[in-house]
Amino acid sequence: MYEGEAELRAKRKTLSLLTDEARKVVEGVRIILNAYTELINGNKDSVKNYIEEAKKIEDEVERYRRSLIKELMSMGNMILNREDVLRSAFSIEDIVDYVYSITFRLGQVDPIIFKKYNVEKEVEELILMSIDVVQKMSEVVRMLTINPQKVPEIALEVENIEKQIDEKYRTLSMHLPPLLSNATSAFLLLDILDRIENLSDACLKATDAVTILAL
Repeated sequence: MYEGEAELRAKRKTLSLLTDEARKVVEGVRIILNAYTELINGNKDSVKNYIEEAKKIEDEVERYRRSLIKELMSMGNMILNREDVLRSAFSIEDIVDYVYSITFRLGQVDPIIFKKYNVEKEVEELILMSIDVVQKMSEVVRMLTINPQKVPEIALEVENIEKQIDEKYRTLSMHLPPLLSNATSAFLLLDILDRIENLSDACLKATDAVTILAL
C-alpha cells in the first residue's frame, strides 16, 4: 500500500486527519444525549444552545474532510488507495449530518410527547446505544494507526451494536403508531427515532469503508 519513508509519512498524516474527523463525530453524538436530557427536564432554551453546538461540530468535521482532500491532492500518486480514504472520510461525515438533524428536531418537538407515551427511558437508551456505536466506529479508525489487525474484530462489534439498535428501534416504533395522533410532535418523535436508526446505519457504512483501509 505504501513504500518508503515519504509514503509512510503520507500515511500517518492521512490517518491522523481521518482519526481527528472520527473523534469530532464522537463529540457530536454526545450532544444528542445532552440536548435530550435538557428537553425532558423542560429546558428548551438549553436545547437551542446544543443545536448551535451540533452545527459547529458539523462544520468542523467538514473542515477535516476538506483538509484531507487537500492533503491527498498534494500527495499525488504517493497514496494508492485515495478513493478508499475519501470514501471513508465522506462516510464519517454523513454521521455528523444525522447528529445535527436529530438535535435540531429535539428543539422542535414537544417534550410532553415522550412522557405521554412513556418512552422517555427507551429513547434515552436508544441514544446511548448510538453513542456506543459511534465510539466503536471511531475506535476502528484509531486502530488503523495502532494495530490494523484488530480492525475487523472491532468492526464486528460495530455491526453487533448496529443490529441491537435496529431491534430496539423496531420494537419501539411498532408500539408507537397505534398510540399516536396526527400531532406534529408525534411525527417528529417518529422522525427522531428513524434518524437515530439511520445514524447507526451510517456508522456501519463508515466502518466498512475504514475496514478496507486495513487490508
